[in-house]
Amino acid sequence: MESVASSSTPHPHHHHRPRLTAAQSFSDRIIRAVRHRLRLLHRSGSLFFVLGATGNVYTVNLSAAVSCSCPDRATPCKHIIFVFIRALALPLDDPCLSRRTLRPCQLRRLLSLPTAADSLATATLRDRFHQISAQARAGGGRIPRPPTVVPEEGAACPVCLEEMGREERVVSCGACKNVIHEECFLAWKRSCRRRSATCVLCRARWRSGGDDPDKYLNLSAYVNEEDMVEDGGCT
Repeated sequence: MESVASSSTPHPHHHHRPRLTAAQSFSDRIIRAVRHRLRLLHRSGSLFFVLGATGNVYTVNLSAAVSCSCPDRATPCKHIIFVFIRALALPLDDPCLSRRTLRPCQLRRLLSLPTAADSLATATLRDRFHQISAQARAGGGRIPRPPTVVPEEGAACPVCLEEMGREERVVSCGACKNVIHEECFLAWKRSCRRRSATCVLCRARWRSGGDDPDKYLNLSAYVNEEDMVEDGGCT
């Protein structure tokens, strides 16, 4: 009798992506903390205000339970690791690096360490952070929005190819800073359906002011290449 293959036999072309181990995931976050464009904006007591790669400002709190305001559920996230190994210059074998909780003696040691100058954003960007933070406090905690985007004279929308007038509503990509008609972008966003909207030009995930513009202070409108270069100052 001819044998019939079981329907439960897995298809040879179905491959499952291997899940990272805890050690591999932690190593990956260390690499991102080192390679991503992160900078320290301000340090106050146990609080460290970190400029993220997309321009969002996240608050790392070195307390008994180490925490970060970013949406990453992993602890420690890359922003916490950034504070440890770049802002405080801890060695990679320091026992505090992978801990979710810290003892009082460990906290005292960490908070007594000086800030590494090469982890800081430029003085210009740090001043901008303090200015906007002061405006937010004066406004009852509401985060001020970045200045209105104004297209350059004669600039054409990359979607409709029509010239963008100064009176028209436009938006800009937080990654490449290119400007597009707001109406054209909304049409482009709808065409993405359930996928995350991307920039028409650079294809980066669209982040004009963060996924939740009122949740995080976002400085992408003020950041340029020079602002991400260390100046050796202190804050």
